[in-house]
Amino acid sequence: MFPKRFFDVGIAEEHAVTFAAGLAAGGQRPVFAVYSSFLQRAYDQVLHDVCMQDLPVTFAIDRAGITGSDGETHQGIFDISYLMTIPNITLLAPKNKWEFSDMIKFAIASGHPAAIRYPRGEAFDGLKDFRAPIQYGKSETLYEEGDVVLLAYGSMVKTALEVRERLKQAGVVCGLVNLRFAKPLDTQMLSQIAKSYQLAVTMEENIKTGGLGEAVCAYLREAALDLPVIQVAIKNQFLPHGNVEILKREAGLDVESITKRILRSRTVIRK
Repeated sequence: MFPKRFFDVGIAEEHAVTFAAGLAAGGQRPVFAVYSSFLQRAYDQVLHDVCMQDLPVTFAIDRAGITGSDGETHQGIFDISYLMTIPNITLLAPKNKWEFSDMIKFAIASGHPAAIRYPRGEAFDGLKDFRAPIQYGKSETLYEEGDVVLLAYGSMVKTALEVRERLKQAGVVCGLVNLRFAKPLDTQMLSQIAKSYQLAVTMEENIKTGGLGEAVCAYLREAALDLPVIQVAIKNQFLPHGNVEILKREAGLDVESITKRILRSRTVIRK
């Protein structure tokens, strides 16, 4: 539709990020669409050329999470961890296709570096009626009830909905929060749930090391808040080529594994 606004840089991620930084420095608001696994190649450029200068570049991170048949080298399970280390960048992930649209607009308008991660395949079209405006660093509470709260990020919101139903069938009522932001964390929400719930479950399609769950636990410790946390994430490992559902089950990210893990917790109270 706008051929003069589109540039194909080929397999040159480092150049693409610096190119985007140049466009941003010249007054543009570029969006760099890239696979999660390929953005790793341009970590230095993201850090120095974009974030150190606080330039308004939006990174649209495709194939974030387990990609399955794309192959071992394409598993996008590290981007939360490696981007968490960089100052000035905002990390977001949408729960569905409508929130994705809202986040793109929010990121471009923000005037600062931002990265939006989303999974391979079709966008989730559930939760259409939950579309609170995007506010910087603020989560979205979907359900507020029970003694357990699921803190889900991006693609894991869909999984959390199914886990919530399974738990309800087992007599465990739980709340659900769509985190929206991994960086910055919604610390106000975390402080509130520490007073309202007996157990929190963080859910991310990323490795555990340096990820969202660890950031949540670090904040709770620093704030001296006593809230047990189950971290649902992938072990610090490389995942092989394979079927997505099988890989999720082996990594403990499927509905059944997560439900069983929560029910095994001694802090869960059945009604």
